[in-house]
Amino acid sequence: MRLCHVRIQVSHGDIKKGGRFLHYIHRPFHGDEEFKQAFLKAQEALKKGIHPVLIPVGSSGSYFVRDENLENIAVFKPSDEEPFAALNPKWPKFFQRILCFCCFGRACLIPNNGYLSETGASIVDDLLQLHIVPKTRVVRMASPSFFYSRCCGRYEIKPKEGSFQLFVKGYESAQTVFSRWDYDKTLLSDAEEERFKYLFQKMIVLDYIIRNTDRHMDNLLIRHIPGKVIELAAIDNGLAFPVKHPEFVSRFRTFPFRWTEYRWAQQPWDPALREHLLALINPAFLHDLCHELKVWNLYDCLAKNETPDSLIMKEPILVTRRYRRNRPNTDNWAQWFRVRHCNNYSRACC
Repeated sequence: MRLCHVRIQVSHGDIKKGGRFLHYIHRPFHGDEEFKQAFLKAQEALKKGIHPVLIPVGSSGSYFVRDENLENIAVFKPSDEEPFAALNPKWPKFFQRILCFCCFGRACLIPNNGYLSETGASIVDDLLQLHIVPKTRVVRMASPSFFYSRCCGRYEIKPKEGSFQLFVKGYESAQTVFSRWDYDKTLLSDAEEERFKYLFQKMIVLDYIIRNTDRHMDNLLIRHIPGKVIELAAIDNGLAFPVKHPEFVSRFRTFPFRWTEYRWAQQPWDPALREHLLALINPAFLHDLCHELKVWNLYDCLAKNETPDSLIMKEPILVTRRYRRNRPNTDNWAQWFRVRHCNNYSRACC
């Protein structure tokens, strides 16, 4: 997948002069007008000395990017401040990495690639036309708010590469909303229940394809105004796109999908979502997306009209191409792809 890069350049002298970013360049965003406008606002704010603010929660360095009115417009996550990185500003993760390195992280993920995973999830969301992941792209930013390596008490402020995700306003954590729904059963009408089932199953599709087993109630956001609007946003997708199947990496650790315990995963697929995905997913689409992704089992589940939670019962498989150059031009899956079972002989301890 091709990731869109944007660069902001600034000299150390510019920051000393009132913190203003006087020189910047960017590449155009084709079809991403909303993202482009947010990024331009961030540029203008940086030029006026309005710098990103570190988010206190979380396991890595992530920052609220603000506009000239001091309103949050995006979240920036530098690649060298991720949980595995040396410049991670969160001390608990630093001690965990030093004192308990054997149990730190996940063996199925490449360290310090979370920002690419965040962007990849947004691109997959666009390709599947799910529209539940806030637009995310890879950019380069420089700010004295970020953490830099020091030498003799001095440090040089350089542009950092990371993920730039648009900030969603009016959303709350799923834990807060679910607690409210459990307390007052009348808050969620029948129509809103069906609408949320449709949105929740969209999230299932996304997480299953990118193999994101880190979905929990804090990175699943919901906007609900009773009788008016109900929307869902899936953020924090940095622990997705494993290089190995998570279930065949560790002998002692498991990485289950947590959404299987909710009733919306145990109900049949929403008819509109099922029709949309069955019409969209074909060998050519699989080629365009990425043949390693877990589209095969998803298509099989949709075709058999099974419930979403049955996805976790599917046997892990490895899908490879039968062709070399030509793009698939028929709907015969067996003609273009071969399927074989994964093996668990190379499992590690953690």
